[in-house]
Amino acid sequence: MLLQNLEIEPSDLPQIEEVKFNRLEKDYLWMRLLGWGIFFLLAAGVLTFVMISTEAKIWMLFTPWLVLLTLILILEIRGFGIKGYALREKDITYKSGLIFFHMASIPFNRIQHCEVTQGPLARLFDLASVKVYTAGGSSSDLSISGLTKERAQKLRDFITKLSSEYE
Repeated sequence: MLLQNLEIEPSDLPQIEEVKFNRLEKDYLWMRLLGWGIFFLLAAGVLTFVMISTEAKIWMLFTPWLVLLTLILILEIRGFGIKGYALREKDITYKSGLIFFHMASIPFNRIQHCEVTQGPLARLFDLASVKVYTAGGSSSDLSISGLTKERAQKLRDFITKLSSEYE
């Protein structure tokens, strides 16, 4: 038997940009903003304590935090529109990132197992995450947050069914 390794033209490759990505739930953005809000509220408490117990001026303590808060708000709101996932016949793809764009595709035949997780803030918003574990180790695993619990469970079941067909 003769082995072949035919050349493929780059123009013949399928374009991932043509795939329709499913958006995350809008409540996920509000959950992320609430999480950051809690963090900055705690930080403001610590800064207030530092200001009262020292001679530091209020603008010296709060100005960097306000700049950081503004930057995080812009990144979260603008970056939310980029996040999404796509299911295709043989893989799942997830994209995210405003400054550092990231897109990962995992073939179903590389998936070891899949689970649904829900943290305390996610429970408050009735959201969940699907975590996909691959044969490639933790660096090739995938987590899709910002799904309704029902949609996350359906996605997990679908991924598990398809990945078991490749065993």
